[in-house]
Amino acid sequence: MKRFEPRFQGRPWVSGTSVLHLYATPVPLVDTGLFTLAAACRQAMEPYPVWPVPDDLIHITVEMDAWARAEQITPAQRERLVNVLTRRLAEVEPGTVWCGSPIVNKAGVLLDTYPDEHLRRVQNVARAALWEVHDSAALAHDGGRMHAQVGYAWDDSDSDPLQSTLRTISPSHARMTVSHLHLLDVTWSERPVPGGGTRWEMEWTPLAAIPLGGPRPTTPAPGLPASHGQGPSHRI
Repeated sequence: MKRFEPRFQGRPWVSGTSVLHLYATPVPLVDTGLFTLAAACRQAMEPYPVWPVPDDLIHITVEMDAWARAEQITPAQRERLVNVLTRRLAEVEPGTVWCGSPIVNKAGVLLDTYPDEHLRRVQNVARAALWEVHDSAALAHDGGRMHAQVGYAWDDSDSDPLQSTLRTISPSHARMTVSHLHLLDVTWSERPVPGGGTRWEMEWTPLAAIPLGGPRPTTPAPGLPASHGQGPSHRI
């Protein structure tokens, strides 16, 4: 296991830089099994130089908008991206994906996802939308097989003992709901670690949540007027 180093446009990430991303994220109070699995992984990672991803940052990277840094993408371009994604994703039904078993890769701990077909269709839509909005390639990396990263290594370490501990986690798989594609302003920052050294940590600002299958009507709770229903978010 090697130290994780984020990259943007093929070059090392500059600490504090923000870039737009499209993520699938678990649904609180629905994907409880996934949060339980992530918590078990955090416990296993405690003795190792790995930054554990908190529940509110767990995600599957669908695509990065590598056309430019976030501040260089105009409000009009962001609005157009949301509109294009809304139109295209209306033809893709929501689905679920299995996450697990937890494994150690070269940069930390992850949960592979399967089956691949539904997420790949969502990814193809995301890539087509980015191309349509920017009128040029906005894809500058190959993220490989899609996965949910639950830990990022901040120093080199022997991964064999950690992998052995991860194999004892049961259940080792959990379902994740894929009902929205989230447009997020993602920032990676290099921060000090107690005892010396640094590690990369992420944070994000939500910009929009685009529903798969198109906007769906909401049914207000009994006794509430229709205006109290909350539809899908479309903030930019």
